[in-house]
Amino acid sequence: MIPTLPIQITCPSCGGKYVAQVQSIVDVGKEPQLKSFLLRGGLNTVTCPSCGALGRVSAPLLYHDPQKELLLVFIPPELNLPMADRERLTGSLVNALMSTLPTEERKGYFLNPRTVLTMQSLTDEILRADGITKDMLDKQRARSRLLQSLFMALDDEDQLKSLIEQNKQDIDYPFFLTLAAAGEGSAAAGQKQVAEKLLKLRDVLLAHVSIALPEPLPPDTPPAKIVERLLAAEDEESRWALVMYNRHLLDYAFFQELTNHIEKAPPEEAESLRSLRAELLEITEQLDKEAQAAQEAKVRLLQDALSSSEPVQALRQRKEELDVLFMAILGAALHNAQERGESEQVQRLQAISEAALEILREDLPPALRFVNELLAAQDPQETQQLLQERRAELDAELLELLGTLAADLEKQQRPQTAQRLREIRTQAEAVLQQSNGPLNKP
Repeated sequence: MIPTLPIQITCPSCGGKYVAQVQSIVDVGKEPQLKSFLLRGGLNTVTCPSCGALGRVSAPLLYHDPQKELLLVFIPPELNLPMADRERLTGSLVNALMSTLPTEERKGYFLNPRTVLTMQSLTDEILRADGITKDMLDKQRARSRLLQSLFMALDDEDQLKSLIEQNKQDIDYPFFLTLAAAGEGSAAAGQKQVAEKLLKLRDVLLAHVSIALPEPLPPDTPPAKIVERLLAAEDEESRWALVMYNRHLLDYAFFQELTNHIEKAPPEEAESLRSLRAELLEITEQLDKEAQAAQEAKVRLLQDALSSSEPVQALRQRKEELDVLFMAILGAALHNAQERGESEQVQRLQAISEAALEILREDLPPALRFVNELLAAQDPQETQQLLQERRAELDAELLELLGTLAADLEKQQRPQTAQRLREIRTQAEAVLQQSNGPLNKP
């Protein structure tokens, strides 16, 4: 195990000084858990003992993966070191790593570590070595952005239809996989309303695009039955769909069952089954890598916001990355902090959640944005004042929207919010009647 180094920190929030331990070498051959910690953005993240503020220490870092013969060095540009000093620092880190290794493990690539200029570049190089290409990352980010746009437009029928028409070619099987993953993540984080809206979006999309998706198999489907379904699939596209919607069922037991089929089959059929097994392994590997890349990107975004002295500004600068998957991961982190009784972390996560929701609301249609502002009012008097100030925005369509939302929330077993919307609708009707005379209720 490579020891950490002590470094003095000045807290940007309270100005207090303290000593923190910093990891300067990550050798995943000896400490594989550090790899996921680094990719999640948790490495060299410190907590001020005085005020509890989180921060990330920008320090030189050497990353080593002996299995892939990968040796990367990152020296923060803010250190402003001359080239000679950078080379000496790199040499000292490499020598420190080599001193922990037996002679037979010190190979030629130690003489030529690759330099990366940013932490993001370091992460990208690690993922690339794992087979997660830039193209895969870009495609997954594009799917997440499209999903977020469709999700935000779900309550605006015209805008939603326009978005679907503009992006039909991108609403494909991988997109539906992203949607399904976001729904599962939201449900797991206790965000029932978001999960239900995603399910509603899925149904709307299926009604507008010419794509037939298989229903997920029951969780207790035996491996032999899954093998039978895959063998009956007519083409590669159908197999992709089956795998995407039932990825969790293609486990060790399933592949063992498929191997048993191969061993018992005649030679000509066995070859076809071996090809199928290779295809399924490739599909599952790619799906897992894309899901991993998407989740790690959102975790890093959350960690960046937590470690920033201005989290709201940090989120606003990366507004396009705020989506339902990010909110699901944020919800899960908040739930875990509450379970562990970490009150300061809960407060920081709640503040980030409120900020993210506020940023997302900015892209809502004007009517929905107005409804959210009305819901945020502290009491009926404040609601009344807001309605009077924005009388020009009140019309029959807004009343209908308030009624529809109240009915939807009632179905979702959220009676308090539904009742609040009905009360707002009644107040809005009264303001409209004062201005325009009696209205026919929609």
